[in-house]
Amino acid sequence: MKIMHIADLHIGRTLNQHQLLEDQVFMLEQLIDEIDKEKIELLIIAGDIYDRALPSKEAVQVFETFIQKINIDRGLPVLAVSGNHDGATRLGYGKEWFKQHQFHLSTHIADSFQPVTYQNVDFYLIPYVEPAEARLYFEDDIDSHRDSYSRIIDQIRPAMNRDRKSVAVSHLFIQGGKESDSERTLSIGAVEYVPESIFKDFDYVALGHLHHPFAIQSDKVYYSGSLMKYSFSEVQQPKGYRLVTIEEEVRSIFVPLKLYRDMHVIESSYDKVMNNEMSLKQDDYYQFILSDMRHIKDPMTRLKTVYPHVLELRYLEETAITTDIIAEVDKREDIEIIEQFIQSVSEVALSKEQKQTLERLLKEVNDETY
Repeated sequence: MKIMHIADLHIGRTLNQHQLLEDQVFMLEQLIDEIDKEKIELLIIAGDIYDRALPSKEAVQVFETFIQKINIDRGLPVLAVSGNHDGATRLGYGKEWFKQHQFHLSTHIADSFQPVTYQNVDFYLIPYVEPAEARLYFEDDIDSHRDSYSRIIDQIRPAMNRDRKSVAVSHLFIQGGKESDSERTLSIGAVEYVPESIFKDFDYVALGHLHHPFAIQSDKVYYSGSLMKYSFSEVQQPKGYRLVTIEEEVRSIFVPLKLYRDMHVIESSYDKVMNNEMSLKQDDYYQFILSDMRHIKDPMTRLKTVYPHVLELRYLEETAITTDIIAEVDKREDIEIIEQFIQSVSEVALSKEQKQTLERLLKEVNDETY
């Protein structure tokens, strides 16, 4: 069986207020071409189909067009799970009807336990799960992602058919994985990392969430990476999909794709960039970190006359001064920074109830922001 494993489409994403739908359509069309070329037999989408819980009408239309071409026009089975950016309830609307067309969508813990079987391979679709959701479902004291997924796998394990290959599809943070700036923190006040060892009984684990396709080194657990570069921390990351072949052995290779517009971080002087002395592609995305522009009025507007898709401009002198300060702050979670600030002002530590309220408010703000 030949499988395409993708994740983290983030359809509807914007980057510094720039709409990326045009780029995303280009990437999705490439995936369709690859499906035809490689004679793919099944598509896995490991979460974060959309970039927000309430996607725009245009974002929904882009995904619906993609799924129609794959699932309806080509008759390809699609197995998908919801991610932490997706609104699970809204995304899962109509999923029982979708099953009739071989589009299997898992958005709730209860969807995890009955495998979808194709060609003697069992696929377990485990959606992104909040510890609070797992606590309610299992009626137990669960306060971390590790505990949440361990309980789910513990319930799956006894029913697994050892005469078949077993594939897990999920959206989570494997302990030790490489992060990028564009990945939203999974939780506040809970351990978000999941050990690779809980998946030891599976033959292949198709994951989403971390945007680097080589975020971890494993012989059975793989991230596909994100559809595109979604932050300047991803400039050096390849983007594409995983081609998974299941025979006697399971093999997974990463297949890179071409970006509609690539992304670059350029450190130079203002004049060199304006005169394009570096022979830059003018239509790509840029973060410029430039010197010698204090005397320039409205440098961003001027740069955009040459590079219409420049997304960020920084002064080289300021960047050098603030790097150490930013690095120190970046080491701490938002809740830690707020706790320290309140204690320094009031000289009183937060109570347990106050901390829980802050965690809830921070999560609401994060959900609204993304």
